[in-house]
Amino acid sequence: MSANRDINLLVIVIVASEQINELTQELIKGGFYFTRIDSSGGILERATISLLVGINKIRLELLMRIIRTCCHTRLKFIPARVEAPFMQGQPLMIEAEMGGATVYTVEVERFEQI
Repeated sequence: MSANRDINLLVIVIVASEQINELTQELIKGGFYFTRIDSSGGILERATISLLVGINKIRLELLMRIIRTCCHTRLKFIPARVEAPFMQGQPLMIEAEMGGATVYTVEVERFEQI
């Protein structure tokens, strides 16, 4: 049975770039194949990595377990992008949630590898 023949789900995983190495190593250990796309986005315009993972629905729980294990959120203070004349020389800091993962799943009607 070829793993590629049974692909019926596309999982798009968007991860903070700081967490990508651990995640990709664990995905490889778990036998997952993926395509990596460098990106950036969000309100903080931080570097992110998008992984495209083609799987069979049966393996979704294992994939989600790996993502949850590797991609934790944390709070971090970052400089706000606002002008504050009363605070010259010292940037205004805001607390932001960093890390974690955003996961989308899309049903695959047809998969071919040529």
